[in-house]
Amino acid sequence: MERGSTLSIQLIQTNIDLEDSMHRKVVSRLFSLLLATVFAGVLALPAMAQESHVTVASQKSFDQTVGQLKSAVSQGGMMVMGEVNQGNMLSMTGLKLKATLFLVGNPTVGKKIFEQDPAAGLYIPLRVFVYEGKDGKTYVSYDKPSSLLAPLNNKDIEMTAGMLDQKLEGLAQMSTH
Repeated sequence: MERGSTLSIQLIQTNIDLEDSMHRKVVSRLFSLLLATVFAGVLALPAMAQESHVTVASQKSFDQTVGQLKSAVSQGGMMVMGEVNQGNMLSMTGLKLKATLFLVGNPTVGKKIFEQDPAAGLYIPLRVFVYEGKDGKTYVSYDKPSSLLAPLNNKDIEMTAGMLDQKLEGLAQMSTH
């Protein structure tokens, strides 16, 4: 009986060792997969950021681009709701920069979005930034509304945001070419 008990204990211990070894392999593989997923996600962040941020080089001077943007906004059924001359503000620090931020929108479109989720006020009206780069060229820059409004997780807002992506793309093209 003693020999049978010893054999049973040895078999149980061997089974436990095998299970432990298999468990380690599974955990190791899962950990490797997790690391690969995290690494791939980190690499994808700059690509996603680049897709949501748009910068268009202008073929015009800073003043011409600003004038064309204001005109394009009005012709496109939108309005300039605010204008911040950041270059003027920064000149107080000694930095010489031509840079103006425009808040643009359409109250009717804004109403549709705000009715769905008032938290959209963090992103609406939209921001369009015109600036002169270190290279002396003028640029029009904005973040796509579809990216800005995506965290609200609302299909109706997403549809409107897609339309606003196209609207801003058209404004940027009209003001820079």
